[in-house]
Amino acid sequence: MVKKDDWLVSALVLNGKGSAQKLSADELSRWKPEQGFLWVHLNLSHQGAAAWLKSSAKVDAWTLQTLTDSDDSRPRTLIHKDALLLVLRTVNLNDKAEPDDMVFLKLWATKNRLITLRLHPAINFEDIRNDFKNHEGPVDANTLIELILETTLDSIAATISDLQEKLDDMEELIIAKNEANSTYDDLSEIMRQLVIIHRFLAPEREALGVLTRRETSWFNEVMDRACKENLHRMERIMEDIELLRERIRINQDALNAYDVKRAQRNMYMLSVIATIFLPLSFLTGLFGMNVGGIPFSSDPHGLLITFILIAVSGVILLYIFRKLKWI
Repeated sequence: MVKKDDWLVSALVLNGKGSAQKLSADELSRWKPEQGFLWVHLNLSHQGAAAWLKSSAKVDAWTLQTLTDSDDSRPRTLIHKDALLLVLRTVNLNDKAEPDDMVFLKLWATKNRLITLRLHPAINFEDIRNDFKNHEGPVDANTLIELILETTLDSIAATISDLQEKLDDMEELIIAKNEANSTYDDLSEIMRQLVIIHRFLAPEREALGVLTRRETSWFNEVMDRACKENLHRMERIMEDIELLRERIRINQDALNAYDVKRAQRNMYMLSVIATIFLPLSFLTGLFGMNVGGIPFSSDPHGLLITFILIAVSGVILLYIFRKLKWI
């Protein structure tokens, strides 16, 4: 059952000393900048979020459209009227979600207020809320945005680390057991996930790069340092993704080479067997002809002699093949 205030995930007023006061929907409607910096986290899956943005947040039409359009989720950075609009992609925290099933998080920040919006759970903000309880939380817009960016990248980095561990296990399996068929499918699945993650994160790296070059009147040194550091982290993540993709290609090539080598070995053995049985087939065909003059046709031991000749021919062919190092 959808509750009246399900559009509001949380609303906190920072006191500038590391702690925050939680607001209800009614208290949120009465908030004023004099009370302290406001952080509102909204759930876009409920219409109340868009309604509050339009009526109480008093954002302009362009900003409202950008923030509420769930299809407009490509990562980017925009500065509009001294306000920061930041769209990010991050890991889906829903149960049984795949690593490549990334979701968006939108931020609209001004000097006195930060609004974050998501359609599905995007970032685990519980650690940030616990920091507030311990009086160790952010004190203003700069430190709060810094922490959100850091948490976003932590989630992405953890996902890439998990994929790296899976790849390490597969490499050990390839080396130890040559489990080509199942391992190849698993490698392809990880490659598919990495391709999708890379597709989402490439524009996010550009957005963080733009953020390091854009400023508002309320940006400070903390924000500047955080933007540059997070851009550096994102670049490292992208490098890790590319490294994993390259490792997967190498392992896929190794598995392909193993399959080709095994197929060639099987074909070679079949060729050797066919070569051995070719003269034997000739002998059996010759002695099986129903015409006069067939050797040993009147000899009571003819069948035994024929078997001996066939066996000796086989042994001689095996000896010749070994001398030639064919087998």
